[in-house]
Amino acid sequence: MKNRKFLLLVFLLNIGCEDVIELDLPPSKPQLVIDALIGYNDTNGQSVTAGEVKLTLTTPFFEETLPAENATVSLIDMATSQSYELVENKPGIFDSGFPKLEFNREYMLQISFEGEIYTATEQLVKSTIIEKLEQDHGFLFNEDETEVKVTFTDLPGERNHYLFAFGWNNYLVVDDQFFQDEQLTFSYFYEKLKPGKKISISVFGINKVFSNYIEKLLAQSGEDMGNGGPFAIPNATIRGNIVNKTNPGNFAFGYFALSEFDTQPLTIR
Repeated sequence: MKNRKFLLLVFLLNIGCEDVIELDLPPSKPQLVIDALIGYNDTNGQSVTAGEVKLTLTTPFFEETLPAENATVSLIDMATSQSYELVENKPGIFDSGFPKLEFNREYMLQISFEGEIYTATEQLVKSTIIEKLEQDHGFLFNEDETEVKVTFTDLPGERNHYLFAFGWNNYLVVDDQFFQDEQLTFSYFYEKLKPGKKISISVFGINKVFSNYIEKLLAQSGEDMGNGGPFAIPNATIRGNIVNKTNPGNFAFGYFALSEFDTQPLTIR
């Protein structure tokens, strides 16, 4: 009897290995995802506002995300009540029409989509600059890695949080708790960079709330976020600062942030 049971188990396992299992997942109502990081830079004497507001819809597992079409996106200066309608140059991506941003005033992102209004209000957060980028010869795991050293000085007299972007959707959140008002140099290691490759590294000033949000995404998804960065695939357990003013129960994922930023290039030797 024991041998028969063993043979039956082996037979069932063999069948299971050969059959293709198709999962019939229950459909879910798509929810709006709002990825809005708008940056401001005037280190070269010319003020530049750049970034994008990207609108997508959540989809079932294994399916590509879809752009949220036929939306209207505005940025409102709360001090003057002036509204700036952003321009949609690609489906679901609004990346022009930004006003010149100023510190110490609030801006509201307002999105009208399918008869509902979504909003978030933020202030422009100051950032440090990247003082030096230099290539070095260290490595973490193998000699094929390329070490790049980043040097910056913490903004004095206040608690600061920074978001570093290294390209290819790799990010690092830095808290100045242990180096307040001091200069810091740290290393970042790239894989498979050939001589002559041009890279750029950016630093964004972010507030504590946005810092916590990004850290949770990085912790759950890993540092390398894949296509689209940490703002591309929302996690069901992580909510941002977007509020549905029309129907609070139909919340949106994502985050709206205004950040001063600095970008520096480097050519790999």
